[in-house]
Amino acid sequence: MSVFTACIVQTHSGPYDKEGNLARAIRAMEEARSNGASLILFPEMFLTGYLIRDRLGELAETVEIGPALSALRAKARELNMGVVVGLPVADSPGDKPHNSVVFIDRDGSLPGLAHKTHMFGGEEKMFTPGTEHKAFDTSFGRVGILVCYDGEFPETARSLALDGAEILCMCAANMSPFEDYHAVYMRARAMENMVYTLYCNYVGDEKRFHYCGQSCAYDPTGQPLAEAGTGEETMLYVPVDLSLREEPLRDLNYLKNRRKELYHPDLL
Repeated sequence: MSVFTACIVQTHSGPYDKEGNLARAIRAMEEARSNGASLILFPEMFLTGYLIRDRLGELAETVEIGPALSALRAKARELNMGVVVGLPVADSPGDKPHNSVVFIDRDGSLPGLAHKTHMFGGEEKMFTPGTEHKAFDTSFGRVGILVCYDGEFPETARSLALDGAEILCMCAANMSPFEDYHAVYMRARAMENMVYTLYCNYVGDEKRFHYCGQSCAYDPTGQPLAEAGTGEETMLYVPVDLSLREEPLRDLNYLKNRRKELYHPDLL
């Protein structure tokens, strides 16, 4: 079973400053690796900032040849480190982008990504919604990704757990007045699906938004492993041991003990 330390980077992002945000990401990777972490998480749309509608198409990248992603992949290989990072991703240059979170593995490969599926506050005017929630295999274990508002729907995490996810990574740009929401949801998602949840949010101000922090991590029984406050930039270090999922899975197996015949057809 996989045992490793994850680092959750609760920070701000410079709107439009992809080069500066990339440099900060690389510095954070180096610091986290020197402190023993082998997986690092950054917030939703971290590489570009979130409120960038007027330059969204210009700043979006394709997964295969995007310059910032290519730089992060090279650094991941150099440090033997996984990276979970948010940015706008276009299927092809000039396409309406997705609000995406990409998983880069230790060897620089791209085993999976998630396009945000549930649009919040008019995001559908800017982004092409994703169409699925699929887990994928990594060197850390089987991973599922949630992008901010997606994690507020229990069906998304349950779908990923039913697809074998052992770890749920949620990257967000959660703002006031929605303090406390995501920390509660992430603890519940951990408990009801018997998975590790790693949650990464912004702090600080971006135009009209005040981001509320509260990044956190929970083990498969909902026990807190790391929790941040609402205002400080910080790097949380989280121990992950997937063998610890085995004990709760024996007797408190919500996935196994479901009775689908009793549920509303929309839940099947």
